[in-house]
This record gives sequence, C-alpha cells and structure tokens, in this order.
Amino acid sequence: RLQIELLGSTMPARDKRERDRDSSRSDSGREKRPRGGGINDDKWRRGEEVGKESDIRPDWGSDKKDEAEKKEEIAKPNYGSSGKLEKSRQIKKNGIVLKHSEPPNAAIPNRRWRIYVFKNDEIISTLHIHRQSCFIIGRESRVADIRTDHLTCSKQHAVIQFKYKSKVDEGGNTITQICPYIMDLKSANGTKLNKQPIEPLRYYELLEKDLLNFGSSSRDYVILVADEKDE
Repeated sequence: RLQIELLGSTMPARDKRERDRDSSRSDSGREKRPRGGGINDDKWRRGEEVGKESDIRPDWGSDKKDEAEKKEEIAKPNYGSSGKLEKSRQIKKNGIVLKHSEPPNAAIPNRRWRIYVFKNDEIISTLHIHRQSCFIIGRESRVADIRTDHLTCSKQHAVIQFKYKSKVDEGGNTITQICPYIMDLKSANGTKLNKQPIEPLRYYELLEKDLLNFGSSSRDYVILVADEKDE
C-alpha cells in the first residue's frame, strides 16, 4: 500500500513536467505577443509589424508642413509689374489716358498721305495725315486727331499709325519704307477695312485707295497719296 501511494504521488509531478516541456516546444515556433495593449496590440492581432506605418496612424506633422510651405510661398519675391509701374507708363493727353502708345519703329511719313471723306458719293472733307506719326480716331474731342461724331463710334475708336517696314526686293536688297497702318482700339462697334471687319488691337497695312468705315457711320474714308502739285 505504501508503494502504491508513493507511485501515485510522483506520477502527477512527472506528467506536469512533460506537459510544461511540450507546451514550451509548441510556443517556441509561435510569435510571442508583445506585452501591453493599445495600438501595438491591435497590430499584432492583424499580423502587422510593430513600428511600421499604417493607414490608421495619423501624420501629425502634415499641418505644420503645409503651413511652412504657405509661409515660404508668401515670402517669395514678386518680379511682376506693379500697378504703380503700369500707371507711370500710361500716356495722357489733356488729362485722358490714351488707349494707344506708339511702337518703337514709329515714324513721320515722307509721303503726302491723305484721307478723303465721302458722304453720299460726295467729298465732304480732306484730311492731311503726313505731318505726324499717329492719328487717333474717335468721338472724344480732347484726344481725337480725326473726329467721328456718329453715336456708334467709340471715344477712342481706332488709330492710324505710321511705322517703318522693311522688305527685300527682287535683287535681294533690303528696302525700308514708312507705311500707314490701321488698328481698332477695341471699339464697341468695330472698324472695317474695304468693307471687311478687322480684329481689334492688330495692325493692318493701308494701301492706296483702301476704304475705311467706323461703327455704323455711312461716311467712307478713302486713303490716297497726293501729288506734289496738290501740296
């Protein structure tokens, strides 16, 4: 009886040691769970590596980075033209800002150009346009060199500009001439050259016998060059 009791008291201890040894073997091939809770514990449950950035981790420095970039953009110098500089470049006549400024190649013509104004097939006026390089056309009497009183004409409707033009002749020689050009100054009702509307703010060369019309005025403006005897 004493032997049986001794055997019964020793067998549970041996079985416990064997169970502990078996459990340690099974745990050796399993990833150990990190201690503590929180976000690392959740990552371990999903099989993610601890310390690796994931979608649920907020980027705490993004706002500060955006603010720094905005400050840097504000601090960048602006080399564009200011409003004061544009105002200083404006050309005025009798206190009115002109819509047109002459180009660098502007020149006074060396030929006696004329504009003959027709109404109902009768000449009502002859305009001498060879004494200066630029002629503003419009209703504003304080700035217009050529007055157009029709209500459909703008205050500064168009401009006739004389400027240099270079071309190469048949012999390969470069010839420079002073030629007249017409440009519409973004008028309300437009300008026509030989009965065809022209684009605003674009130069069109004028040739002898060209016909100009402004707005809905019925007057015809014919471009010609006068003979010496007509001077």
